[in-house]
Amino acid sequence: MRLSFMMLAFFAGASIVSAAEPFEAFLQNHCIRCHGPETVERDLRIDQLSRDFRSGQDGHLWAEIVERINAGEMPPEDEPQPSENEIATVISQLDSRIREGRAARMAARPPVSHYRLSRREYQNTIYDLLGVRYDPSQPGELNADPLWHGFERIGSQLSLSPSHVERYYRASEIVLDRAFPEHPVESQTIRKTAAEIRYNGGQRQQAYLDRFGIKLPLRALIFPGRELQALRPHWFGAGASKSGLYRARLQISGVRPPYGQTPHLRIGKRTGEGTNEGLIELDILAPEDEPEIIEFEVFLEMPTSLDFNVVVTDIISRDKGGHHRNILGGSDYVFTHTSETKLLNPTGPKLFDENGNGIFSFVLLDWIEWEGPIESDAERATRTDIMPPGDATLEVVVQHLNRFAQRAWRRPVADDELRPYLEAYEEELAAGEDRKSAYQVALLGVLNSRNFTYLVEGDTQPRERLNDWELASRLSYFLWSSMPDQALFDAAAEGKLTEDELAKHVDRMLADPKMDRFVQDFPRQWLQLHRVGMFPPDGKLYPEYDVWLEASMREEVIQYFREVFASNLSIDHFITSDWTMANARLCEFYGVTMPKTSGVQKVSLKPEHHRGGLLTMGAILGLTSDGTRHRPVHRGVWISEAIFAKTPPPPPANVDPIEPNPPDSPKATIRQKIKAHTQNANCAACHRNIDPLGLAFDQFDAIGQWRTHERVEKGTGADPPVDPSGEMPDGRMFADAEQFKQLLLGDRDRFLQGLVEHLCSYGLRRVLTVDDQEDIQAIVEEAKRKNYQLKDIVRAVALSDIMKKR
Repeated sequence: MRLSFMMLAFFAGASIVSAAEPFEAFLQNHCIRCHGPETVERDLRIDQLSRDFRSGQDGHLWAEIVERINAGEMPPEDEPQPSENEIATVISQLDSRIREGRAARMAARPPVSHYRLSRREYQNTIYDLLGVRYDPSQPGELNADPLWHGFERIGSQLSLSPSHVERYYRASEIVLDRAFPEHPVESQTIRKTAAEIRYNGGQRQQAYLDRFGIKLPLRALIFPGRELQALRPHWFGAGASKSGLYRARLQISGVRPPYGQTPHLRIGKRTGEGTNEGLIELDILAPEDEPEIIEFEVFLEMPTSLDFNVVVTDIISRDKGGHHRNILGGSDYVFTHTSETKLLNPTGPKLFDENGNGIFSFVLLDWIEWEGPIESDAERATRTDIMPPGDATLEVVVQHLNRFAQRAWRRPVADDELRPYLEAYEEELAAGEDRKSAYQVALLGVLNSRNFTYLVEGDTQPRERLNDWELASRLSYFLWSSMPDQALFDAAAEGKLTEDELAKHVDRMLADPKMDRFVQDFPRQWLQLHRVGMFPPDGKLYPEYDVWLEASMREEVIQYFREVFASNLSIDHFITSDWTMANARLCEFYGVTMPKTSGVQKVSLKPEHHRGGLLTMGAILGLTSDGTRHRPVHRGVWISEAIFAKTPPPPPANVDPIEPNPPDSPKATIRQKIKAHTQNANCAACHRNIDPLGLAFDQFDAIGQWRTHERVEKGTGADPPVDPSGEMPDGRMFADAEQFKQLLLGDRDRFLQGLVEHLCSYGLRRVLTVDDQEDIQAIVEEAKRKNYQLKDIVRAVALSDIMKKR
């Protein structure tokens, strides 16, 4: 729950202070002087907050006041302090008044709530409903979802505009065409050798090899700045009907110069800017003499073309230029093996030094094989009983349509609700359409109903709790980001989603492969990973940064969360650990021992690596930077939001930004500038709580590199040393990030509560309120009994009372 103490609504017509309230004397003695008619600190007028607790108008503000008093943050240290007995009394009084109004506030809620599916949820639901793949994030498809603190599924944010309606209709047509194609789509397997891809068949080049008696096969040399086609549109024939899942296998190896980067291959669509949009990213660790076969699956919208592109920072163009690349890419440059290069083209550009080491990173491709579109038996079975038989009576058509609508709308459906769609079916038949086409019109209507695109909770008569059908959907969209499966539907129909049966279903869902969607979606939204790369780092300041490093950083976070969840580890691992999940590129960046195989894997960390836990990951450190410098205040705000679920207030209006260092002044760290910046009394109170959280990580620059001195571009003197020490708001001291993380471990209960609140916002699809606090606390206590283990925390949320309430 995010209750910002400074983002306060000021209501001119709010109730005036009443002397009858028992807590008014405390407020008058300790609060009104700073938050009353004479002084209005942080835009808060306590004297004008509503005392009508039943309306809940200012309930969240009163709850925040209770929390601040209880934590000793109000009144501030330089003001007269109340006794412990006074504090306990006023907290009890305010808390009881807040609780008294809960039933009235619940009764005032609208009887029906609508929560639109996010793009990713729409994609998953379509797949689970029809067994077909559809990518709503492609250009021209569904609109992007607005975010609330990183979450893309908050109902109040997901409105519906005319453009949404139009795009939903088009999306429905696409998925139905894929589910029920006019002609069956046959899967094909296409293999292309390096000779075909690189040398247009390679007959002339092979004859050249034969003259020298060289028995090695032709290989495709892919080097930085050179693109080579990995898939051409005509290989599988034309037509969007061939869109679907494709499996690729390729035999590949690489050459890495001493102390250079591991060769990295990106396979993706050309963007027209000399790069391509990566669909697949691969570190190539196999040596030239021992190529490996790599296999992957990817969804492709057909027709399409894909390119190979080697991506490394130390690219050849920096010292060799276009002429060098053109010669290497020409048809006269024949390549089979490094030991043959001088013999085959003695006047060509130099690829290796006198010791046979590569002078830059490149990739060797032997062949690639594509198979698709691939469709499993389970996917086909999903559509088995959707289409009625060709000779079906209207009664049978109604039965089929009702079954489909019940699954699509995730609840029982009355026949009269289907009347408009059946009328459309009959009108299509009358106009001469065949039965299949006419029935697809009816299906189109079901998929464009708000009952499909929205999760609907409640009915005309207000009620506090979800029914079993609604609970089944809430659970499935929480854990699977999709519709319930048949077992959940059956349990809802039989009224069995209670107590022991509910626990069995939750355990079953936690063990299902579809939990991978939760692992992918929740940390991405919770940790605000959409901000990674939002401000691309300056290439001159950070030449070691590239798009593959950025993607590797983002993947580290997801895979780390996956490992903690799958192993049911304590959430302490999110704060600090002696391991992480990294690929070769990230290991190079961190200075960690390189893995021997491709892909992300668990690697050990030592103290000298200065890593461990989420807070020192490159992605987390980078998402709070602006591309040129680190921003300690933003890092502090992120920790407050992500770790403690507390959103600090926005800065006051007209606050001067931190300016670059003047050329004629001594070089100063950002920390020193912040200290001068916060001399303003309006800023100091908030910065006291925010700055220590970010300054602890000052030994990491804008892209998360470890450093001991801050690089200051302008100014006189040497670059100043970094000072990561600080003092927590409660007076605890720390010397650096490691000591800071140990203090956070001491606050694990606060972190646990914050994590539970994030999980509940994600699962409930709404912002939490003061009325949720008892339920949140019950989950926290259950999680503590389970030793703070992540999977058990998720299970406790799924089984909690708050998940059963509207």
